[in-house]
Amino acid sequence: MRWPMGKIAHGSLATFAVRLVGLGLGFLQTLILARLLGPESYGQLVAVVSVATLAGWIGVLGLNGLAVREVARLRLRDDGAAEKAFIRFAVLVTLAGALIAASLATYFVHDTLQGNAFWIALIAPTIALMLVFRGVAAGRNRLILSMAPLDVFRPAFFLVAISLLGIAGSVQRAIAFNAAAFVLALIVMTVLLWRSNTTRTKVTPPRAGLLKEALPFFLSGVFFSLQSEMMVLMLTAMSTSDQTGIFQVAFRLSTLLLVVRQAIDVPLSPRFATLWEEGKTAELERLACLSAVISTAAALVILVSFVLLAGPLTGLFGPEFQAAQVSLVILASAQAAFVAAGPLPALLNMADRAGAVTWAMAVAQMVQFGLGFALIPTLGSFGAAIAMSAAILVWALGMWFAAYHYLSVRVSPVRGLAILMKRGFR
Repeated sequence: MRWPMGKIAHGSLATFAVRLVGLGLGFLQTLILARLLGPESYGQLVAVVSVATLAGWIGVLGLNGLAVREVARLRLRDDGAAEKAFIRFAVLVTLAGALIAASLATYFVHDTLQGNAFWIALIAPTIALMLVFRGVAAGRNRLILSMAPLDVFRPAFFLVAISLLGIAGSVQRAIAFNAAAFVLALIVMTVLLWRSNTTRTKVTPPRAGLLKEALPFFLSGVFFSLQSEMMVLMLTAMSTSDQTGIFQVAFRLSTLLLVVRQAIDVPLSPRFATLWEEGKTAELERLACLSAVISTAAALVILVSFVLLAGPLTGLFGPEFQAAQVSLVILASAQAAFVAAGPLPALLNMADRAGAVTWAMAVAQMVQFGLGFALIPTLGSFGAAIAMSAAILVWALGMWFAAYHYLSVRVSPVRGLAILMKRGFR
């Protein structure tokens, strides 16, 4: 069976379609809110969601990433009772962790966000639970369900609320609608995830050591969340709200490149876990390199489009946001390099080397924080874009060396092209 005609390719296409729709809805949401609220009020909304998102990533404690690996392995062994026990354990721990993280976040956040403590405390646990359920759905190979609620349903619900009820320039009303959209998306995801599940109902206690195994996923998840949210928080504290809004526009546009990577990584992750369990390292490398070829080609097309159309794209959000065009090009270039590096986070996480992802991300975060601290006070959103771009490149480089050192796997689009020319996608 040729790779493009198999389940992985079908999953990639389905995931790409879902992410593309979600990106379109997110783009429309950003466009409407930026125009209705303006840079300053939009920056306040972004700051609230960023704090809640960070609290949610902390509260999930890495169980979302562990869920992909554990559920895939348990279903391979046909152990439905252990799968249910793991999910039950993950939900309870996540709820507790997210509520604690949200409480701490609302206590320590910047003074301008103190009036939104309730919304942060509501959104954070919702995000954490959706992350766990996303991991469960991915482990079950229900790829569309793993992506659609958070990426499609949530912005769709938000847009419907804005269209029907309006926000009248009120940032508080916009935050409330956003929180309601998160909750509604979680309800839909919960119903769809368990409606057709037929695993056995025998009560089995979760095996010991799950939180220890989840620790690397937790740290890498927090660092990943910090990669985007840190700049928003630093801009909120060290610059002005309009600079936060301008940076957010550039960042959101640049994430179009990540859709390509995610569309391939989501169906590959459970496959990587299975191959590693079976000791098929050569097949791991082959799939990773082939995916790097595809993602590189797509990333180059998107990057060229951003370079040529940066001005008109940022101008869609309003004339004030055209200041984001240089930041957009810088961020998009870094994201393109990350995408071209291949499915390194998925490969390392599923091959029991999540700690390597964490260390690479930790180094990247130190680079980002240091550059952000030095550049944001004088350069604002432009300085934040430079800091984040440098961190993205450091992270990709660190993971490449980790894959080579720990797994003896060399992932690159060049190697993938050589495999493609010799064997095709077989």
